[in-house]
Amino acid sequence: MLTLELITEIIAITSSGALSPGPLTFATIAGGIKNDWKFGLYVAVGHTLFEFPLVIVLSLGASSLISDPVALRAIGLLGGFSLIAFALLMLRDALKMIRSSENKNLLSSWSKGGLITGLLFTALNPYFIIWWASAGLKIVVDILSYGGLPAVFVAYPVHVWMDYVWLIFLAYASSKGRILGRKSQIILLLVFSIVLVYYGARFILLS
Repeated sequence: MLTLELITEIIAITSSGALSPGPLTFATIAGGIKNDWKFGLYVAVGHTLFEFPLVIVLSLGASSLISDPVALRAIGLLGGFSLIAFALLMLRDALKMIRSSENKNLLSSWSKGGLITGLLFTALNPYFIIWWASAGLKIVVDILSYGGLPAVFVAYPVHVWMDYVWLIFLAYASSKGRILGRKSQIILLLVFSIVLVYYGARFILLS
């Protein structure tokens, strides 16, 4: 069993990453507009598919690989351009809704793939890598100090549950936005596309 002190540390440090607004947050909200809470679940699973192997790699002592400035620059550029591409898709959907006389969601098909959304928006987010190379790395070191690699498998659920709860909540809450009508959905798409462009440009400029 993990100590109460270690569990508290994991949860406290996790909240600094899980609850911070970022590209994954806004992608989940955007996807939830057309879907339901299950979209958030799939996003969380996709997020886990990238994150858990990363935690294992860190645990095996390969943290230097994700601290490589060249690798981070490549991830930053790829992530930045990808975010801008997704933002353009959202703008396209907003224009479709403006032109359409039907009161329905026209979010593009990429939003249906919660699993892919979670995987890509995690893997291509350089700040996620930086978080694990700094704040997250402290968690890994403390867990390894406590019980070695087996303790990592026990401790990971203590970390990742917050991602699941948060992302499912975001998708569920945004899905209720359907009752706001077409105009409100257009505004949401425009706002989130601007946010994604901001993050994309920031990733590129800071790479």
